[in-house]
Amino acid sequence: MRIALLFEGVLGAAALVIGWLVGHWPLVGIATSGNHLRQQILAAGWGLVATGPLLAALLIIDRFPIGPLRYLRDMTAEIISHMFGRASALQLAAVAVAAGFGEELLFRGLVQVGLSRLIPGPFAPWIALAAAAILFGICHWLNTTYALLAMLAGAYFGLLLLWTGSIWTPIVAHAAYDFIALVYLIRPSRLIGSRTEEPKSQAAEEPKNQGTEEPKNQRSEEPNDG
Repeated sequence: MRIALLFEGVLGAAALVIGWLVGHWPLVGIATSGNHLRQQILAAGWGLVATGPLLAALLIIDRFPIGPLRYLRDMTAEIISHMFGRASALQLAAVAVAAGFGEELLFRGLVQVGLSRLIPGPFAPWIALAAAAILFGICHWLNTTYALLAMLAGAYFGLLLLWTGSIWTPIVAHAAYDFIALVYLIRPSRLIGSRTEEPKSQAAEEPKNQGTEEPKNQRSEEPNDG
């Protein structure tokens, strides 16, 4: 738990330090002036709205796993349960917020926007978006499937930044999704259903089946008087 918080914090600090060294501030679209407060609140609000498609994808993968998605679902659930199984909701929120800030400052604020200013031509923002998304996927490599999904998520966060022009949008979307996903994977019974309920239902049916089979076996073992 502490390692996760420290790691995400280091990512954010590294983004700020590197940005200061190269002359590019990764806090894109974040202004301290009161005149921009409404725009920043609106950008953060869009981040909450943008969490919807990510959560829909999570539910689809969890409920209808196909091919390698089944192994990915089970693997990530086991890893997350091992790392955060005893964490409180407040601790999960802290990790999610740290991940939202740290990773988005590094991959979107520093890498994506920084590259778009270095690459010439009209396609620079899209090339930079793709490069940041690929790097994001590689850095999340648990297996090939997870890396590809992380790349898609990185591209989605990059599109949010291009759309609103504010780093607040991908930060909020990333943090909100991580928090809800962590709660869902660790305590699924608190949300919509639970795949952990399936073994219970199967276990409940076994005694019934055994109870119906025993009389048959006993009757078959009775001596035949005829």
